[in-house]
Amino acid sequence: MIVLINPYFIALGIPILLLASGAVAKKIIRGSSWQRHDFFLGVEFTLATMSSALIYLFDLIKIISESTENSESMLTKFTATAAFIALIFFLLLYVLSMHQDWQKKDNSPKGQIIRLGIIANVIGSGLLAFFILFVKGV
Repeated sequence: MIVLINPYFIALGIPILLLASGAVAKKIIRGSSWQRHDFFLGVEFTLATMSSALIYLFDLIKIISESTENSESMLTKFTATAAFIALIFFLLLYVLSMHQDWQKKDNSPKGQIIRLGIIANVIGSGLLAFFILFVKGV
């Protein structure tokens, strides 16, 4: 049970569980059998990371504005979060371009699985784990 409160397990386990539940949700909504496309969730993960980082940024702004003294650590967190959001944006564009190039190439399932099922998902879930571990902190 101690594993369930380990911050590293949470940071890495949650994206994996979200990937699995997102795939199940796509299948249920579509109402047919499993398809490769159900597991291509890089865009969703990247957008989830961006929304988490933006919410965190506004939380930091609120803390800084309510504080009588602007601590240097809060300003550093603010700057790091803003830079991370810029990185997320550019990686989102990259993941979107991969999806545009490979989503309809059903004649190349291996290429789809590598680029959309592995690379795009690792980028998205990796960004989320990185945000939890290093930007927001555990």
